[in-house]
Amino acid sequence: MVRTGRCGRDESRGGRESEASGVVPAALRVIRAGRRVPLRWTLSVVGLAGLGGLSVTTTAFVIARHAFAEMWRAGREAHQQGDSYVPDTGLLLRLIAAGAPVLLAISWLGCAALQTAHARAATGKAEPTRWLRLGHVVAVYPLRCVIVCVVPAATFWLGVHLRPDAGRRTLLLDVLTGPAGLVALVLRLGLTFSPTAAASGAGPLAALRRSWRLVWRPGAWWRTLAVSVSAGILTVGTFVLLFHAAGPLRRVIRPAVMAFGTDNPYVAYAAGLLAPVAAALLLTALLTLPVLHTTFAVLYERLRQTPVARETPGPTARGS
Repeated sequence: MVRTGRCGRDESRGGRESEASGVVPAALRVIRAGRRVPLRWTLSVVGLAGLGGLSVTTTAFVIARHAFAEMWRAGREAHQQGDSYVPDTGLLLRLIAAGAPVLLAISWLGCAALQTAHARAATGKAEPTRWLRLGHVVAVYPLRCVIVCVVPAATFWLGVHLRPDAGRRTLLLDVLTGPAGLVALVLRLGLTFSPTAAASGAGPLAALRRSWRLVWRPGAWWRTLAVSVSAGILTVGTFVLLFHAAGPLRRVIRPAVMAFGTDNPYVAYAAGLLAPVAAALLLTALLTLPVLHTTFAVLYERLRQTPVARETPGPTARGS
């Protein structure tokens, strides 16, 4: 009986392709088998994250109330004198810059909790969530962000000093579409599974190394890229649709703020701008995170359990 190495490689490749095509159905089976526990986790975490974001936003509005009052006073004076008025948004921009890290930390904490729950559901482990493991997953997010952003940030900084005549937007566009942006994409792809690895028990640095080795194994990077691109399209598409659907909230929030909160139109205008964004973000997380996190967890387990393909030396014969 003659058996060739090429035939074995073809069978192995076909098995990998059929396995890759079944990642999403397998993730949906995991969610159904969990009796919608991941969905309840997602609802709880997204609700708590929404309350945290609302608290941060409310605090920012309270801190900026004097700036809003000054805008309103100057606007009324300009209107009475028949002049145009452009409000000074410097303080508001500083408040946004100060609140963004807090909101990002809330999102990282929520994603870490969901990633841990979905990874446990994908592996079938019933052990309780340990705070140390959750801390490892939380730590992975800023580490990955720093690693991915260091090259574009350094390139942008050099561009600011070497090309002072160029505008900031032009420099940022050149960085994102140039070699620095490509390096960032490669790094981000290689570190795709680092939160999942941390949720499975690895430390933060070990999770980064494990994800990098796993993604760049033969035949693994294209599967990771396909799932990542699909996840990005699903997330962005869902957010855009929900954002446009939540547009009528502006017409509800602005008069509600004027009637029950303050008669300052600038506060009502800002609240009306933020409401559709917040609603779209929360609903996008609620609808997409269970499927996305479970899909990445299932793909991680499959890649981790798949042995590294080895080339066979050639045709071998057994018996004669």
